[in-house]
Amino acid sequence: MPKVAVDEGLSSMKAILRQEGFEVVHPEDAAGAVALVTDGAQKNMLNIQDVTFNGPVIDARGKSPAEVLDAVKASLRKR
Repeated sequence: MPKVAVDEGLSSMKAILRQEGFEVVHPEDAAGAVALVTDGAQKNMLNIQDVTFNGPVIDARGKSPAEVLDAVKASLRKR
């Protein structure tokens, strides 16, 4: 089951990814994930970053859950 890291506030995105068989994890657990889905919000005011991710980052702002799912699947095809 491919792993996808998803920001906290994106519950509808998490739900559709789980329904499609993806393992959904917190961005801090992104190691080995095929993609990182983010809401694009700047949450870290002190600019301290503990998450390093070397893969496709999908900005979910303005996208439907189906569009995000399509982007995640596209990132799998490019691997």
